[in-house]
Amino acid sequence: MSASKQKLNYIDLYFRRSVAENNFSNLVVTVSGGADSLTLLSALSQTDTRLIAAHCNFHLRGEESMRDQRHVETICHRLGVPVLIKDFDVDEYMKANNGISTEMACRELRYEWFDAIAVEYGADRIVTGHNADDNIETLFLNLLRGSGTSGLRGMLPDTGKIWRPLLQFHRHEIEKYLADKAIPYITDSSNLSNDFRRNFIRNEIIPLFKTRWQGFDKALDRSLAFIRSENKVVNAMVENSLPKPGEPLSSSVIIQFPDPELLVRRYVEPFGPFTTTAGEIVDAIKASKPDKKIWRLRKGTLTLKGGLLTAIHH
Repeated sequence: MSASKQKLNYIDLYFRRSVAENNFSNLVVTVSGGADSLTLLSALSQTDTRLIAAHCNFHLRGEESMRDQRHVETICHRLGVPVLIKDFDVDEYMKANNGISTEMACRELRYEWFDAIAVEYGADRIVTGHNADDNIETLFLNLLRGSGTSGLRGMLPDTGKIWRPLLQFHRHEIEKYLADKAIPYITDSSNLSNDFRRNFIRNEIIPLFKTRWQGFDKALDRSLAFIRSENKVVNAMVENSLPKPGEPLSSSVIIQFPDPELLVRRYVEPFGPFTTTAGEIVDAIKASKPDKKIWRLRKGTLTLKGGLLTAIHH
């Protein structure tokens, strides 16, 4: 058996084994028409699970957006997978949501729709095409944003709602798989522009690292695995110390925690940016000032009074 056939079969067998081990019977597959999503579609179409493909048309790239939709419809027909198409008005959504970025608007729109489909069809998971290279890019992005281990661990393979089976594979493996299957894929022209931070990291920074560090991909894969493992331990400690949703967090619990600021950050996370807030709260607790202190964040208000930190959603 040729090397290409072995690699081809390994991807297909990995998907079959994963579906069987997880007892998945119904999946929503997100399909853009790119290499990653078509690999998902092809590999999953050879399993026994019921599939529904979902394609978003944001109409941001004119005829190219329609080209993507037609290609998805063609491949879905070829593989015998039913497909749902959704048209979105991104500009209108941005206006209605305080002018959020185009990237964030598209993300919110598509996941709101994916969630609705998953509920309607009783899907076990929403399947997305993020691959190992995407995870390395995410590590760099979050590192430059000043993230902790929850950001540096990258995307999780399975969140209980979203399944990312291609995190096991790098882009070159995915492209080889599609070549062996004779499945054409399309390239989003916006991926070539370095105006986006992720694209700059993908197109400029990572290739530069690879010229100097042999085995760059495998080394980063190992680092991500280590960070994910250690993040589980951190999360377990934090969860054991945090109160139930809606309940206050005691100052004494905060001070006794190995890293008080970390515990406060996790408590504050749902309420918006907390770059300096967590440190200010810990400083206020340590100062033991009797005055009531209030912090207003984007999604809520934090109040420190009587030894209790209380958070209220807006």
